[in-house]
Amino acid sequence: MIKNTVVFFLFTVALVEAQVPRVALPPPGPSRYYIHVVNWLSKLGLLVHCQSKDDDLGYHRLLNHGDDYQWNFKVNFWGTTLYWCKLETPHAYVSFESFWPETQHLWLRDRCKHGTVGTCLWTAKDDGIYLRNFLANVDELIHKWIYKR
Repeated sequence: MIKNTVVFFLFTVALVEAQVPRVALPPPGPSRYYIHVVNWLSKLGLLVHCQSKDDDLGYHRLLNHGDDYQWNFKVNFWGTTLYWCKLETPHAYVSFESFWPETQHLWLRDRCKHGTVGTCLWTAKDDGIYLRNFLANVDELIHKWIYKR
């Protein structure tokens, strides 16, 4: 009787185990991220203002072609770290999130992964703001300039 109960129990466990779906979690992202904003404009200087809810990084003037403003941080314990930036020229501007938490989709993490380091490279060009996709080795146009009147 006990033997039959044990066999039935093991059979039930094996049957349930076979029907439980496996959830594939994404691999953990880098613990530290480096964010770059680069002036790749052909003529004008660039004013950059980036911040998070807790950390205003101030205003930075990127006057020359190739100038780079950068900062780095660790994602907070809750995984809710969010940064946004406003880039402005004398004739146009754009505001956008430069880093955000991802739990379901890995769009930003895929683009900002440079080896084992999290590097987001945002570049201001004449037609808009590009994000470097390190996996594909291309710059992708993400935001177009909003022209001032």
